[in-house]
Amino acid sequence: MPITNTNFDERSPIYEQIITNFCRAIIKGELTPAQRIPSIREMAMSLKVNTNTVQRAYLEMERRELIFSKRGTGYFIAEGKNMVQEIKTEMVKDTVLRFLEEMRSLGFDDGQIKSELENFTKSGRDGKAPSLLDYATKEGN
Repeated sequence: MPITNTNFDERSPIYEQIITNFCRAIIKGELTPAQRIPSIREMAMSLKVNTNTVQRAYLEMERRELIFSKRGTGYFIAEGKNMVQEIKTEMVKDTVLRFLEEMRSLGFDDGQIKSELENFTKSGRDGKAPSLLDYATKEGN
C-alpha cells in the first residue's frame, strides 16, 4: 500500500493530506488506473486516523473523479486518459499559489520574487547567486 504516511502536518486538514498523498502516488505510478485501494476502515487503521477522516477524503476524491466505488467490491483508482497530467497541473498550480502567497506575506513584491526565482534557477541550490535567504538576511540588518 503506497499511502502509509502517518506524519501529518498540523497546518492543513488530514483529509486533504490524504488526498495529496493519493495524487502523488498516482503521478509516480505507485497507484494505477482500476487498481483497488484499501477500504475506508483499512486505510484509517493503516494511517492511524479516524474513519470519518478517511471517508471525507474518499468522498472528495470521488467528487474529483480520482477514485470510484463498486458496491460490494471496494474503491478503485479512476481511469482517465489525462488524469495524471490533470493532477500534475492542479498540484503545480496549488504549489505556486501557496508559494506566491507566502512570499508576498513576507513582503516580497512580484518583481523581487521573479528576480529571486531567476537567480535561484540559474545557480541551483549550491550556486553562488544570492538566495532568498540572503536577501531576507540583508533586509533584516
